[in-house]
Amino acid sequence: MGESIRDTMARTALSCGGCGFTAAPGDDWEAIDDPVLGSLTRCPDCGSTNVTGNV
Repeated sequence: MGESIRDTMARTALSCGGCGFTAAPGDDWEAIDDPVLGSLTRCPDCGSTNVTGNV
């Protein structure tokens, strides 16, 4: 059988393009609402919204 969604989520990390902070989704990341772009993930260290996911 293939990998489960839970297994994939456990291996996934978010990284900040501004300062390089890396953590699992939901651990330390902040969520903000932008009136134009909607919900964004913001880095807790530097406040950047330049966040990418890595698997």
